[in-house]
Amino acid sequence: MMHTNGWMGGWAGGGMWILMVIGVLVVVLLVVAINKLSKK
Repeated sequence: MMHTNGWMGGWAGGGMWILMVIGVLVVVLLVVAINKLSKK
């Protein structure tokens, strides 16, 4: 039980950070894609 609790807690804490990083990367990729399309 303790191991499962620790894993879930770690995922909840680390999950937020991972989601934030993915969100930032998606925004950057969108900006780059829009810039490339507008330059053509």
